[in-house]
Amino acid sequence: MATDTSSTILDALHAAIEAAIRTQFADFATVEFYRDANTGALPTPACLLAMTRCDRGKDSDDGTGQLQAVLRFEARISVQSAAAGSALQLRRAAVALTTWLHQLGRFPGVPSGAIGVIAALPEDAAAAQPDLRTWVVEWSLPVALGGNAWEDTDGVVPQASYSFSPEIGQAHEPRYQPLAENTP
Repeated sequence: MATDTSSTILDALHAAIEAAIRTQFADFATVEFYRDANTGALPTPACLLAMTRCDRGKDSDDGTGQLQAVLRFEARISVQSAAAGSALQLRRAAVALTTWLHQLGRFPGVPSGAIGVIAALPEDAAAAQPDLRTWVVEWSLPVALGGNAWEDTDGVVPQASYSFSPEIGQAHEPRYQPLAENTP
């Protein structure tokens, strides 16, 4: 089997998501994955990111040997609750991020399926940090994890060949002709 690429894809996805949000939303003072709550004062407005789930995708076997997975991400958008107009500012930022994710479709430079926006909603009051108002934006992203069996040089290398009707099928396999090597 080819070299496992799960870590590489996850690293690339994290970097691409953070860079794309940082570029699109320059007003966020903080855009960061997995920020430790004990790090100190949080510069706001903030967009704190996390990958929260990895589920098996509906297309469980595409013939590559890779895990077809659906990764779930969330962005916690936080503003100071004492700031004037913070309630509306927070909702505008959450809706803007939600809309942008939907319109973006895919993060540049990372192989994945289309972004699926799940929800934008206020954070549960029990989980809220003091002096902050927070909304959570959730989205999913289908990806293929693991090594691709077809990239392995020791595996079966498919050879495309052709024939014409009615001489097709397993009984006529000896009559099939290989495609020229430089055929597109």
